[in-house]
Amino acid sequence: MPVIRVSLLILIISLAACSTQPPMTPLSSSWQQHQQRIAKLEDWKLAGKLGFRTPEEGGSASVNWTQKDSRYQLSLSGAFGIGGAKIIGDNKTAEMLYGETIYRHSPQQLAMQLTGLPLPVDALSWWARGLPSPTQSAVTNLATGADGLASGFEQAGWQLLFSRYRETGGEILPGKITGTYNLASEDRSYSFKLVISSWKYHKEE
Repeated sequence: MPVIRVSLLILIISLAACSTQPPMTPLSSSWQQHQQRIAKLEDWKLAGKLGFRTPEEGGSASVNWTQKDSRYQLSLSGAFGIGGAKIIGDNKTAEMLYGETIYRHSPQQLAMQLTGLPLPVDALSWWARGLPSPTQSAVTNLATGADGLASGFEQAGWQLLFSRYRETGGEILPGKITGTYNLASEDRSYSFKLVISSWKYHKEE
């Protein structure tokens, strides 16, 4: 085969190989840098769907969540089959307005009353952003990708999975969080799923 044909064949094979490779996308910063940036987002809102399941029951609700530092307000519609509810609180106290009745408990007690889940409520604002909570025990089984984002970790007895990340206003935030809690001593399993349709936040300069 003439040299020119060999060269042409090599060029064609090389181009074909390049055409089958997925386009390279810029990698985001490391996991540590990502945590530092996202942790600064303390004034934010999200909208989505929250579901839960316990050994006894399950339910779901549309949720609008507003967070300002440690203060939060959650508006739940179709709330787990009980209609609408609004929860206002911080890390220490919380109250829920349901109909004409106001319920006041600790955040953990209120979460247990509403969903039956043993949730560390003060950790939820961190988990919603795809971050470990600094108020809970250290994470284990942390899995991150080359993009510097967490795909999962364990904390406070919960196995958390994060997916559907998307860029919002210059930062990358998860669109789906799934949590599973297995109480082996009692052979009981609990779970929740938060699917986020929109994120809004104020970024401190």
